[in-house]
Amino acid sequence: MKKNLLLATLAVAMLTSTASADALKNSLSNIMNTDDSVPVVDISRINLDGKAKPAPQVRQNRPGSTVIATANGHKILKKDADAYLTERTKGKITSYDYIPPKQQQRLLQDLIMPVLAADAANKELSENEKQMVMTRTWMRKKAAVVKIKEEEVRFVYDGIKKQALDNNNTKPIPSFEAIKERLMAQMLEKKIVSELMKDVKIEVLD
Repeated sequence: MKKNLLLATLAVAMLTSTASADALKNSLSNIMNTDDSVPVVDISRINLDGKAKPAPQVRQNRPGSTVIATANGHKILKKDADAYLTERTKGKITSYDYIPPKQQQRLLQDLIMPVLAADAANKELSENEKQMVMTRTWMRKKAAVVKIKEEEVRFVYDGIKKQALDNNNTKPIPSFEAIKERLMAQMLEKKIVSELMKDVKIEVLD
């Protein structure tokens, strides 16, 4: 009886030892088969000196109405910086918040320069000089939308050339290509002035 009990006890012990060995084997296999690219503990922010690295800051894209800087009392809005940046990078970068601080500083200087120049001009230019600047600016803006066709310029050139021949002008007549740009500029200015004066009534006062 005692002998049978001893054999049974040894059998149970062997089975238990085998089960434990199998469980350990499976556990080691799982560890060995674990993808090394996915660490169990994130050690990327641990320094060798025992201090944790600061967590990287996530840049937020602020609303366009945000005032990002001031210069001499003038406010610069983020939407203006975004628009300028989008134009300069041809749409590759559209948010001021996503560029490095040094580039932000340069961008702000580009934005504020015309405003500061306007302030200086307003203080230093006379009224006549301001009027001249405004007139030239308006003329350039108008010239960008008013078009003169090359056929129109050719027609005017042919008329000038015919008149010179009819008057027996002995001076050499320049080629069309040589004076085309100058003729076009004159015609453009004349057309703009004509449109401007179209509905204007001038009353001469005694």
